[in-house]
Amino acid sequence: MGSMQRRVYLVSIILICFLLAGCNVNRQSKYGVEEGSSQEEVNRQEEVNNQAEANSQEEIEIIDEVEERSPYLENAEEKEYITEDYGEILPYGSEFYYDEDTMGFYYNLESFYLNSDFLYIMNDTLEEFYDGYLKQYRETEDFYLEQGESDLPEGVVPYSELLFLGIQYIDNDYVSLLFNDVTYMGGAHPYSGFDAITIDRCTGEEVTASQIFGESDEEILAKVSDLMGLDVVADWEDIDFYLQADSIVFFYRMPGYWEDVVLGR
Repeated sequence: MGSMQRRVYLVSIILICFLLAGCNVNRQSKYGVEEGSSQEEVNRQEEVNNQAEANSQEEIEIIDEVEERSPYLENAEEKEYITEDYGEILPYGSEFYYDEDTMGFYYNLESFYLNSDFLYIMNDTLEEFYDGYLKQYRETEDFYLEQGESDLPEGVVPYSELLFLGIQYIDNDYVSLLFNDVTYMGGAHPYSGFDAITIDRCTGEEVTASQIFGESDEEILAKVSDLMGLDVVADWEDIDFYLQADSIVFFYRMPGYWEDVVLGR
């Protein structure tokens, strides 16, 4: 072998050794261990990586499960409360006649009262709520009495009704009930408005949204009015609320005008 060939051969050997050495310095396999590590170390690191991936997937599944239970999903199921399990409806009504054949006005109240499992003062609070409607209905009766038979609307007899729509929420902290106030005073359609009352189970007294949220009425009404898309800030004559398990639902009293606003509590 000539001198030139020997030099080329030696240079080639040196380059090959350098490349082989460089490939093994601090190189990491896909399992996080150095190349050239024992098979046992590779297997151990692979097991650690697989467990980490499984834990990550489990966290994703847990998050998905929480989202599925969220009360803010459009298709979330609301809990139904059977009225008879918690109390009973005691209806009350009255009728006004101009004569034996001419009814001038009538009203009905579906008054729901809680059973003995609850504080008696809670029913006192409900009684005050119904008394407010009773006073209103009697004033309407007096109005027709003063107007006289000739001013009665043609066709349907005028009336007022408070309809109990059901329990929206009940637990150890609060009870929320929803009602529909329907009044017909002539024309094509009756007036319909929603009303709700939420009672504190510890005190037996009605509670406000401000007490539940810990915010002022002004702050709550401004927030709800904005979320409803109202041009002005409404007041409690226009807006009311009831509770659900994990949320508080604000609604416009006259149906069909604005979407409900659902906030967490």
